[in-house]
Amino acid sequence: MSEDKDLSNITRIDQLPKPPKKQGQHGWWVRFRRDDKPLNHFFNDRKYSGKEKALASAMLFRDAVKTQYLNDHRTTHVISGGKMPTQRSISGVLGVSRSSYTGKKGEKEYLVENWQATWPTGSGKSANRSFSVKKYGEEGAFRLALKAREEGIAQLKLNRHPSLEPINNVDQKIWRYMDFTKFVSMLEEEALFFSCISILNDPFEGTFSKINKELRPLIYKSEENPENISNTVKGLREKVAVSCWHMNEYESAAMWELYSKSEEAVCIQSTYEKLKKELEGKSELGVVNYVDYNEQFIPEYDPYLAFLYKRKSFEHERELRAIQKEVDEENFGNGQFEKIRLSNLIENIYVSPSAPNWFFELVKKTIKRYKINKPVIQSSLSDDPVY
Repeated sequence: MSEDKDLSNITRIDQLPKPPKKQGQHGWWVRFRRDDKPLNHFFNDRKYSGKEKALASAMLFRDAVKTQYLNDHRTTHVISGGKMPTQRSISGVLGVSRSSYTGKKGEKEYLVENWQATWPTGSGKSANRSFSVKKYGEEGAFRLALKAREEGIAQLKLNRHPSLEPINNVDQKIWRYMDFTKFVSMLEEEALFFSCISILNDPFEGTFSKINKELRPLIYKSEENPENISNTVKGLREKVAVSCWHMNEYESAAMWELYSKSEEAVCIQSTYEKLKKELEGKSELGVVNYVDYNEQFIPEYDPYLAFLYKRKSFEHERELRAIQKEVDEENFGNGQFEKIRLSNLIENIYVSPSAPNWFFELVKKTIKRYKINKPVIQSSLSDDPVY
């Protein structure tokens, strides 16, 4: 029932027919303002196959608009407002205030008037900026303070996108499964390989959902080309590269089968915290979201977020992804190595459950040659059952 649902920014319209018309207007009106201009859409019951389906579409549009613009520093005020205040000392916007004080230089006193913006940084501290009324004028100083506040809050939200936030358990074990040739390549280069999105097996990598396609003409009514974001992300597929890890407390039979092409395969086991430390300043870590590409809207306010979404059929991967936003130009469409301290990253090296004993011994000799002093463990999945 609609009474139990969040109807913020949504109004029910039931208008009786006006003669000579035989039908009235029945539906849900979604209303926002963006840059002091209306961003509205009416979801007609008849067009959307009934009252409840029209409401579901209206809520989907409402949530997509909030997701898109609440997190975009250029249009944060679509939700929060941001008109010039009528009282000189009160802004009407949280974190934006007017101050004045009397300064003194020698025997001469002077009045200092500012509009000031304050916002949290996420580290327990606050940031602030002040803009002089004398220099910018009353409204100009207010607008600059408002913009500084919006940009600060937007950056905080962007940094704290659920996918990019540190996970609760920083000691979470992570696993990277690979065949022996890739393992030796990693040791030889003393680096992790980041693969460009365009060469990954899933064609849906870095794409958007059907809902995104349907809602763009409504969300971007004032823009000439609603598909700009899609074209941007297509271009990034050749430049963005990732290193993919499986999060689990134990090794996975399914992951051995999926990501090791032969019996001669290994898996390096590390932790979230160790990977984060080794890649500090080199890439960002994000947890992949698994969504229904037929039913859910994927955020578009930052094009790189598209690379942290996959279809629900991949949910078993429980993927942690290290992302490089742009590889070197000569590596477009392929990928590149990122130097790290392997001894600091690796905790254990596991050998495929189907590998013969000679291969287990080969792995031990190989890491010794590369001076990696870490345990080599035969996968417990190869243990004999007990009856």
